[in-house]
Amino acid sequence: MKRSNIVSGAAFTTALYAAVVILFSVAALAFLTFERVRGDLQREMDSLLIDEMRFIQEILDDNDDDSDVVQAIDDATLWLPFDTSLIGLFDSQGTRLAGNIDEYPSFRGWGEIKDDGIDLGGEKRIHRVNVQTYRGFVIVVGRDLAFVKSTLQSLAWSLVAIGLGATVCTLLVGYVSSIRTYRKLDQMAKTLNKVSRGETKARLSVGKNNDQIDRVARLMNGHLDNLTALMTTTRSTAASIAHDLKNPLTHAYIALQEARDSLQSKGQPLEPIDKIQSELDRLKWTFETVLRINRIEEADSPKAFSYLDLNRLGRETVETMIPLAEVKSQSLSFVENRSGRVLIEGDQGMLKQLCANLLQNSIDHCPLGSRVRLLIEQQDDTVTLSVVDDGHGVPEDTLSKLFVPFYKLESERNSVGNGLGLALVKAIADHHSAPLTATNSLPGLTVSVRFDVA
Repeated sequence: MKRSNIVSGAAFTTALYAAVVILFSVAALAFLTFERVRGDLQREMDSLLIDEMRFIQEILDDNDDDSDVVQAIDDATLWLPFDTSLIGLFDSQGTRLAGNIDEYPSFRGWGEIKDDGIDLGGEKRIHRVNVQTYRGFVIVVGRDLAFVKSTLQSLAWSLVAIGLGATVCTLLVGYVSSIRTYRKLDQMAKTLNKVSRGETKARLSVGKNNDQIDRVARLMNGHLDNLTALMTTTRSTAASIAHDLKNPLTHAYIALQEARDSLQSKGQPLEPIDKIQSELDRLKWTFETVLRINRIEEADSPKAFSYLDLNRLGRETVETMIPLAEVKSQSLSFVENRSGRVLIEGDQGMLKQLCANLLQNSIDHCPLGSRVRLLIEQQDDTVTLSVVDDGHGVPEDTLSKLFVPFYKLESERNSVGNGLGLALVKAIADHHSAPLTATNSLPGLTVSVRFDVA
């Protein structure tokens, strides 16, 4: 399963778009949340500083003696967190009277200061402060911003984690959905490939989820049922026609044989009779081939299959066909698999016919002195039977038509053959679920059938 096929799927692409939308949505929501929390924290801190400012102002209102004010503020400072809070009381000349600040800021109102000149153990910090002038005194109250900043930083990282987590989860869901969709589509492709090879009873699997692909599969199964019924009707019609024509043809053949015997007994010439008999033989063979192809295509299960040695079957077929090749001064040879015996499951009679037809095709269409070979090659769990010749080959645009019944090349329209030899080969290969291919060898043609090793 290629990863490119999965990430290019509609489910993953949709999830990718959704992830982008979610990421931007989470980013916008995070920004608004961050600003809201930052504002709330600042308002809460400002509220505390206002309360502390009012507390000091009340001390000033309740005490007329400066020493009492200083003592009261110093006592109040003890109750505040020394390392995070600022309190300072200064007279009009800027002299510190109480608190933990050496000098007051130059501004009045709200602001932020670094703790230069602030006695907090030497650690530099940033504080938010409120500076007010009250009854001739300068009052400074402030709080460390470290807590606010750490809280905002934690919030920011949390929001980032939520955004990335939501994006990754969306992509993961899309990836898993794309895998499920790809598997269903791949299964559909394999089933349709079986149908195209002649396995008309193959059907698409329909899941329990009743999703869009399941509904399409159910609809396609209905079309395949209709197609199978149409093909069955067509085959039955063709077989019936061939069968109905074969019977009178047989009677005509017998009558012609009797006429030939009568003419022979009277010493009359037999050439016209022999010519008619040859044409009838050809026509009879055509009908028999059509009927045989129909029987093979309509066969249910390979009940007649047995374990066969493909090396032995190929060798025996080549030995049978050598005399036909010698008539055209052609070289016919067999190249067996190097690892020796190769067992497959198949119908021995059909596979011998397959080999014979492939060899006959090369012998008939190759010129005098050509070389024809039958090769058996095993690779892992498959074995390939190939017939290779060094003839003229065929045009590239006709390779896919070689196995179509009654198809003949334009250059061979007037030849004796009827275009059924390779069609019978395809029917036998399909019956064995063996892929059949034809390629130009430059020079020559190679026809290969691939079987599973038993």
